Amino acid sequence: MKKLLLITSLTLFCLMAKAQSAGQISGVLLDDQSKPLPFANVLVLQSSDSTLVKASSSDEAGKFEIAEVPFGAYLLRFSSVGFKDFHSPKFELSAETPTMTFEPLKMQQNTNELAEVTVTAKKPFIEQQIDKTVLNVENSIVSSGNTALEVLEKAPGVLIDRQNDAIKLKNKSGVLVMIDGRKNYMSNETLMQFLSNMPSDQIASIEIITNPSSKYDASGNSGIINIKLKKNKAYGTNGSVSVAVGDAYIPNSVDDLYRASESLSINHRNKKWNIFANANSGRNAFYNDNHLMRSTNYEGLRSEFDQISKRHGSGMYYSGRLGADYFLSDKTTLGILLDGNGWDGKMNSTGLTNITEIMNGEQNYRSLIPNSDRDMKNLNLTGNFNVKHNFNDKGKEMTFDLDYSYFDNYAYQYFDTRYYNALDAGGEQDSTLIQQNRTPSKINIFASKLDFVIPVENKMKFEFGAKSSYVKTDNDFKFDYQADEQWVMDPRKTNHFIYTEFVNAAYVNFGKEWDKVGLQTGLRAEHTHSVANSVTLDNSVTRDYFNLFPTVFVNQKLGKDHAMRYSYSRRIGRPNYQQLNPFLFFLDPYTYERGNEYLTPQFTDNVELTYTLKNAISLSLGYAYTKDNIFDVIEQDDETRVTYQTSKNLQKVENYSANLSFPVPVTKWWRMQNNFSLYYAHFQDPDVSGGRLDVGQLAYNFYTSSTFTMKKGWSAEANMWYNSPTVYGIIRTTKPQFAVNAGIQKSLWEKKANIKLNVNDLFLNSFFNGAINYENVDLKISNRWTSRRATLTFTYNFGNQNVKSSRRRSTATDDLKSRVGGNN
Repeated sequence: MKKLLLITSLTLFCLMAKAQSAGQISGVLLDDQSKPLPFANVLVLQSSDSTLVKASSSDEAGKFEIAEVPFGAYLLRFSSVGFKDFHSPKFELSAETPTMTFEPLKMQQNTNELAEVTVTAKKPFIEQQIDKTVLNVENSIVSSGNTALEVLEKAPGVLIDRQNDAIKLKNKSGVLVMIDGRKNYMSNETLMQFLSNMPSDQIASIEIITNPSSKYDASGNSGIINIKLKKNKAYGTNGSVSVAVGDAYIPNSVDDLYRASESLSINHRNKKWNIFANANSGRNAFYNDNHLMRSTNYEGLRSEFDQISKRHGSGMYYSGRLGADYFLSDKTTLGILLDGNGWDGKMNSTGLTNITEIMNGEQNYRSLIPNSDRDMKNLNLTGNFNVKHNFNDKGKEMTFDLDYSYFDNYAYQYFDTRYYNALDAGGEQDSTLIQQNRTPSKINIFASKLDFVIPVENKMKFEFGAKSSYVKTDNDFKFDYQADEQWVMDPRKTNHFIYTEFVNAAYVNFGKEWDKVGLQTGLRAEHTHSVANSVTLDNSVTRDYFNLFPTVFVNQKLGKDHAMRYSYSRRIGRPNYQQLNPFLFFLDPYTYERGNEYLTPQFTDNVELTYTLKNAISLSLGYAYTKDNIFDVIEQDDETRVTYQTSKNLQKVENYSANLSFPVPVTKWWRMQNNFSLYYAHFQDPDVSGGRLDVGQLAYNFYTSSTFTMKKGWSAEANMWYNSPTVYGIIRTTKPQFAVNAGIQKSLWEKKANIKLNVNDLFLNSFFNGAINYENVDLKISNRWTSRRATLTFTYNFGNQNVKSSRRRSTATDDLKSRVGGNN
């Protein structure tokens, strides 16, 4: 602890010293008609080698202001679509001249291309913005060849709970996962598979938004994770191709953990059309094992279980996207987008369960070996039609989206469980249980939305819109056991479950800016009608509810270098479709998982206060109150000795958080980004599984990353994340989790290509260890997965790399698709 305090003190000292040796740059950009030029790129470059130091853009009035620029010699580079790039004269910032204010600068129409200056522009992997945290995955060395899930694992405040197939943000469950602003609808397991198969080379950045505005759907009680896929960047054609290979090593696992992927992205643009497409496919192999130790007591019989289960598998994944924008006029654009993804894989599970039975001082031993083979096929198709109309050049616009999404998920699993009358499958075999199940799941989603943005005078803006969506999910799960060499349906485990949901929503936002204060406030109204129907059990649960979701955001400038941000939002977390399904999923005959058709939505009030210094150092404090929190519980039937996991509503959860983010420019070639977070979660309910729950724990995590710029096109990265032990309802982690990752990169052929090598989890310290000591459940858990992996990636960019990017747009099904995954 003393070492940690010493390091923190030295770091803060360095930051204070650095803050005293920095200056500021400002000015105004005009077009060739002497009108303000908004949203132009402004790059601060080292005058010696044109290395990028800072990046900014002009505002609606053409003004730009860049703070906290270290003293030194620089020049500025300006660029904007349709205008020639140009450079400012060289200048120097020093203690004698800490500020540089440019007279109005004019940009000329781009009739002839200027010779370009070589620029080394690299954003930090983690970038703290005033309203969100951004992971700049593109060009990150340690992320190359990884998957989206492995990249998220490195994000500050994000916890990947592989034990329960869940994503947590700031120690809270209920995360809304979006792709390019569109929600996904996969089950927990399918979502984790999807993110495990999505190559990082397809990702441009990941946004982590803890307090979204009213324009966003109200679902996702702990915030939003938005994964932005790469888009290619004037007229012409360009693209990129990437190939990656990797392998993993986990002690005492399996040999085949080989991974390979290939991807192609292409973009073509002319005066009327912008057509873009990308595709990727590959092979993924995985391994996971669990070790559970638990005991039961019933009428004088004590049973001790030592359960080990191992799962490994592989499969092929594929995804593709095809889209087009047609520029009907200067003000109206029509767009279509088709995308799809799929997974075809197999998984083998084996294990060993030793059972020690103690009664009246006498011991009896039994064991069983559960084996199973599982075939999995997932397919997701989405179509989107979009219209965008700009009424004028002042930002007044309308967008309309119409969407359809289809999911077809299927799994077949064959079980062969053998029972023995001694430990470790010794002695004689008592019996054999043969079972099978088929779990088809089909989901249809229809949605439409309409949004308006209306700027008015005096820096005011109104936004309003409406949305309707309809979802139907059909799960017809069949479970059979073998008797006398015949398959017999098991009515206790077979279930046909249909869930329908109709949501209508409307919102309004108002924004106003003054000299030192900016305000945005909004209100979203949502009405939900849902029916959860278990056809097999002849049981139907109908819900009808209307809710209001206000948001308030205030930005305050306290001075040239100081700013405050205050925010409040109310969110809803609806149960995902699999959580509502009372189907049973078996790990072995003594361990299974079931849904809960009586789950109700959870509601969260979030408050955040954020202070920023020089737009670089930020300190935020947060409080969240969740009512009817949806959380996982483990329950045990002492008579049958069966343990099962299910989801329930908890009366309330309170979360307190503090987050400090600060960069450290160590040298010209070495830069660090650091993030430290402190959490306290308090779980309360008078009746959980027959007992009173009142538990809380202080926890923390930190993230640090370093980038190293070397000569002759070489660069390197290293980062580390650390999560302390914490508590989630009745489950607590018993060991910290952390990982060290490193990578190196070489640019080739005048930066048209690069090759990257990285290794994740060098020391195998990211695994989960936990325990439950609650009521009659006494359980210890350890879980390992494929975390240490080395990957080699080659990427080649071809064509005109200045082609303007295709539009990024959200779609009408954004708020629904993630609930197939269950992370909201």
